[in-house]
Amino acid sequence: MKAIIATTDFSKASDAAVHYAAQLACRLDVKLILLHATHIPVVSDSYFDMGFTLEELEKSDKETMSELNEKLRKKYGAKLKLEKSVKIGFASELIRDTIRKEGAGLVVMGISHMDKFSQVVFGSTSTSIAGHLSTPVLIIPDKVKFKPWKKIAFTFDQKNLPTGTGERELNEIRQAFDAQMHFVNVMDSPFIGKDETVLKPLQKIFRGVTCKTHFLDNVKGKTVEVIQDWVRRHKASAVVMVARQHGLMWRLLNERTTKRMAFTTKVPLFVMAEKKA
Repeated sequence: MKAIIATTDFSKASDAAVHYAAQLACRLDVKLILLHATHIPVVSDSYFDMGFTLEELEKSDKETMSELNEKLRKKYGAKLKLEKSVKIGFASELIRDTIRKEGAGLVVMGISHMDKFSQVVFGSTSTSIAGHLSTPVLIIPDKVKFKPWKKIAFTFDQKNLPTGTGERELNEIRQAFDAQMHFVNVMDSPFIGKDETVLKPLQKIFRGVTCKTHFLDNVKGKTVEVIQDWVRRHKASAVVMVARQHGLMWRLLNERTTKRMAFTTKVPLFVMAEKKA
């Protein structure tokens, strides 16, 4: 991994994620790129807040970014290889562009807990981007503090698991902490056999690592709760999920498990894409 991108909108949630990313970058000895997207605030679908010009907003954002940059340098010292970038545009486009130019292997983003209605209707930048990038996204809840990973809960659903979308970056982080791998499957039906076949490609990548597989009984509509209960009881340090791509009707009628997990998790959530973006 050459670099980590940490996005920031200067909010409390993104500030927590930035500090988490800084400590992770120091641990992995890679460059940290702070990224902020300047854009005109949208007040409604037909009205833009034109109280400031884009140039004025960009100037203000650059000043705020410089202050954040200075705080990080003072706190983490020379060990932190730090770069900052403030550009006009939309976050998703700027993240993709930065990944291409910098060869970044991970994007770290913050997330704030919000009410159920807001989760479903509005979501967040983190949940809209996770699973749609060529690199994995590490979502950091706003109250989570950095600490070494001891147990990683890799959730799987007995469908073919992707390769080349983040498992090597995950293994790099795992190696840095010498963490255990726990593959966790929430059974859709008691009539389905406990099949570990889909894990074979991953088991090769994590060869020599302490790996265990767990099959959990599902409660209909409670997949996220079942996973979170396992994470709590086993004191997992992070959860890994594959963001499956679903059709339009499914998205209209259901919530993605990954999205629900992102808004309610108490530990970092490492999201891999189903397919290479």
